[in-house]
Amino acid sequence: METTKRGCPSHPERQMLLKPQGSPYRCSGCREVGFGRSYHCEMKNCGYILHEECATAVSLAFHRFFPRSHFEFYEKAPGHRVRYCDACGNDVLGFVYHCCSTGYDLHPCCIKLKDSISDGEGLVSLELCQKVPSKCVQCKHRNVVDGIRGWSYVSSDSGGKCCYHVWCVKQLILENLNKGYFSNETSSIGMSDREYSQLAVRNMDMVRSRRISRRLGTMKKYTKIAVLVFKLVFSAVFGNPITAIASLVEALVSD
Repeated sequence: METTKRGCPSHPERQMLLKPQGSPYRCSGCREVGFGRSYHCEMKNCGYILHEECATAVSLAFHRFFPRSHFEFYEKAPGHRVRYCDACGNDVLGFVYHCCSTGYDLHPCCIKLKDSISDGEGLVSLELCQKVPSKCVQCKHRNVVDGIRGWSYVSSDSGGKCCYHVWCVKQLILENLNKGYFSNETSSIGMSDREYSQLAVRNMDMVRSRRISRRLGTMKKYTKIAVLVFKLVFSAVFGNPITAIASLVEALVSD
């Protein structure tokens, strides 16, 4: 299906310029945070910015988790009641895909979440799931909030399945963003390895793996795996390409 580039409402005569991933921003369309590629109004000092998924949104979309739903794109959710995204659980504050017959809503970025992610070396692999087999390792609940199940990335190991709510990952990043955590070190190519490492170590429950910790046996290697898992989940949710994965895996195997 053909995609359409959405322009700046204040400067419709101006083009939207595609910029590479970099420092965090808040999308002017869906109002969600992003780190990946984005479109900016070429008008100087305008500040209108869109996720790539919001700028190239299609008029009609589908998702395998909702086979009976036909998602139409809206710049503002229809109706007057507060709506939330059925993928991440966050409120719908702007651009959204909505199905009038089933009532489901999805953020443009959430509808594009990858079905599976892995490091390419077989050390870590996670699958996007609608129904979780266990509680989220971060919030210790199956639902993100009462009545909202939300989607999760699930990793399997010999000790069971570990689940990571998309909502929990978003909240973790937002908390650190509000503290100004990314303001100084985040570079033009995304989060630095130091930022990934510090966030992962601060939130070891979010990235723990019982099988890996037993097999490798040392905290040093456990921390490297934690950083790798955190990178994978973070990149899937926020569209930030994983950098230095090859060197991280090489260091993990060689130690």
